[in-house]
Amino acid sequence: MRVQLETAEGRTYQMPPPLSCRVRWTGGTPCDDMEVTTAYDGALAEVLPQVCRFAVYEETLLLRGVVDEYEAAVSGQGELLTVSGRGMLALLLDNEAEAAFYQRATAAELAREHVEIYQIPCRVEQRLGPREGYQVASGSSRWKAVSGFTQYVGGFDPYMTPGGELIVGPWTGRQVALDRWPILACRRRERRHGVLSQVVVRDKSRGTRQVVEDPAFIRRGGCARRVIYTPGRSSWAAMRYTGDYQIRRAKEGAVTAEVVLAGAADVRPGDQAALRYGPLGLDGTFRVAAAELRLDSGGVTTTVTLHL
Repeated sequence: MRVQLETAEGRTYQMPPPLSCRVRWTGGTPCDDMEVTTAYDGALAEVLPQVCRFAVYEETLLLRGVVDEYEAAVSGQGELLTVSGRGMLALLLDNEAEAAFYQRATAAELAREHVEIYQIPCRVEQRLGPREGYQVASGSSRWKAVSGFTQYVGGFDPYMTPGGELIVGPWTGRQVALDRWPILACRRRERRHGVLSQVVVRDKSRGTRQVVEDPAFIRRGGCARRVIYTPGRSSWAAMRYTGDYQIRRAKEGAVTAEVVLAGAADVRPGDQAALRYGPLGLDGTFRVAAAELRLDSGGVTTTVTLHL
């Protein structure tokens, strides 16, 4: 595994061979990220303040992104350099969009205005729009300006490839079987905090009110209510969509499984992973939400997060 650092002027530098490295892929939020630690002899001392991008390679590119932090330290382990960063989606999350109202919005137009200005290539695989009356609220990130549109019109989030290209289209991952690799550990988790039982949507202009509930969660004793105020002139369908959307998004990732595999498993977010693990009652095919490759003194492992 090798790590390359890049300055704003385009100069590149190779880090020494990693002592430990962690690369995590999500394709969305939270960002893909990485952290690498190497032996340090001071050779990069003048370069480090200038670096702004990184690229992690094995046989192919694993992740390209934005350098967030570096640290040089001396301890009982010797002199060490640690660099951490996030995937290119960080630029869309860190930069705020101006409030705007689009008479007829399209995915291609939003990509040009909010993505490509950061030299992030964007491929529109599913044409969306034109959509009349799309609004970017004040305080929204560049990512929210685009993902809010794709969610409302197409019902999906765009995703970022490890190489830094934004894809406007639903994930179409591969079919993989996790039992191809030895399972070192497995855990199943259900989160109830943050899951919504009821959403009340109020149209301030018309004085109308729509209530959307999750009956299954309510039957299990769930009780969490939110009230949302729309900017006005919302149709009943749009109001209900807003409530349904809030309930659906709140449930995403509420039930997960985390599987630790031996070696560098070829599993990525968006894949459909088959898993049969009797002790935890896992038997089926589940969407991969995240994958983490870790290299350290204990060897190489891959941790896969599944949404059940």
